This record gives sequence, C-alpha cells and structure tokens, in this order.
Amino acid sequence: MAFERWLVDGYDLTDGLVRDVEYRAGLTATPAVVGANATVPGRIGELWRPKHHGPGKFTLALWLAPAGGRWQDVEAAWEDLLRAVARPHRLLTFERHTAAGQVRRCQGEVLSALTPTPLGQDGMRISLEVNVPAGYWESADTAFEATAPGAPLPQDLDLEPFADATAPMEKLAYRITGPITAPTVTDTTDGPGGDSFTYTGQITAGQALTVDAATWQLTGSGGLVPDPGRLTNTGPAFLRLAPGLPGTAPSVRLTGTNPGLTTQLSVTGRRAYLT
Repeated sequence: MAFERWLVDGYDLTDGLVRDVEYRAGLTATPAVVGANATVPGRIGELWRPKHHGPGKFTLALWLAPAGGRWQDVEAAWEDLLRAVARPHRLLTFERHTAAGQVRRCQGEVLSALTPTPLGQDGMRISLEVNVPAGYWESADTAFEATAPGAPLPQDLDLEPFADATAPMEKLAYRITGPITAPTVTDTTDGPGGDSFTYTGQITAGQALTVDAATWQLTGSGGLVPDPGRLTNTGPAFLRLAPGLPGTAPSVRLTGTNPGLTTQLSVTGRRAYLT
C-alpha cells in the first residue's frame, strides 16, 4: 500500500503518531446521485431528468502509537487528535497528499462519536467518519487555459490542465476579453448540446468580462460595468463544466459576433474529484 500524508486544518495526522491509515475505507466510494425521473400518466417508462451528487463520506482508521510507549503518551496523542477533529462548530479542511504527488482538499465534519479501541498499553485505534457536505474534493492548485487571442469565432478550447478531474466543476471563472458582442460560452465536453451562459451585451476592445461561477458574480475591467440582468444560463449554475471523457479533456466553446484581434476566452479554477 502506497504511503500517503493526511492533514486536517494543517495538523499532520501522519507525522509519526499515526502508524497506518485504512485508505480504502470509503475513499473510493462516490457520493450518491440525487434527483428522480418524472412519471407521466399514460406514458410508458419515465421522463429522464438531470441529476446531481449529494454529500460525500469517507472514513479514516487511525492508529496512535507514540514512540514513548507509555500510556500517558497515548492519551496525550488522543487528546491532540480531539483538539484537531472534534470541532462541530465549523467545517474542517482535510488535505490528502497522494502517492502520485497530488494534493486534494475537501471541507468535512466528523459527525459520529469517537470511540477508540486500546491496543494494550502501546496505542489505540480510532475511526473518523467524515461527512463532506459539498460532495467533492478539489485540487489544491489552480489550473488555467486560454484560447489564442484573435482566433476566429467560434473559439474552441480544450482544457488539458483540467483533464484529470472526475467530478463536475461549477466553481470556475470564465474571462472573456473583447471585442465581442453577445458572447456565449458552451460546455462542449459531451458534444455541442451542453449547458451554456450568454451575456447579451457588448465587450469592447480593451475590456474584459469575468463570469465567476463560484461566487455568482460578474466583474469587468477596462471600464466595463457588467449588468447582471444581461446574463442568462441554461444549467443550474453559471456553467457547470462536465469532467472529460476517458482519454480526453473537458472543453468549452466561445461564440458571439463582432470579434477582433484581442478576442479571447480563458478559464481558471480548481479541478474537482469524486474521491
């Protein structure tokens, strides 16, 4: 089993006090899908409706075995762990350093009672059952990709830095640099019929519009004052980008009218993971 590091709010769970972690306990289980199809009277079958994921869960089985080998050292290590994870008044940041060198983070809460099992006088075993309300893990680093400025419309953008994502990404920021009129950004990962957003206004040369799906905000630069009433979207978020299919990266397309030499689309954000 490959060694991994685990931290909670910066406190290292694998610094020598924790001798082992059961990585397989729930870490490869995806969140359950939420939503239901519709039944139409007199019609065979059901009407399919899009679904989304519910909260995620995972379990860490920890062993505390301080080097001193004394029971008071075991108790002290246990109390340190309590200080780190028994904080029901807020979410904790769990950070996983994988054997492949990635760092993934999620916001979680320890909901179950902590009932350690003593291992003689030398240590104890504890299971942490963690609930992840947001459902997904995220990369610690930020990815970025952009089209070539002034490329003819439509501008298609393969998001190679986001290729290893396994979950939909709805916290990305899309920056559209003018000139362009009525720009539309469409998720083309699964083909041309994906979700999209449209800004029914004009972005002139020297201006840029940023559509931040994480904060639901529009910001402008170069003198542009965005009108939120001009933004329409087809999905549940400004643009929830699907993860890429096996062997491919997610992709988006910029369309509109009246482009120029500086017209460009860029995408910034963190990759999302089911586990």
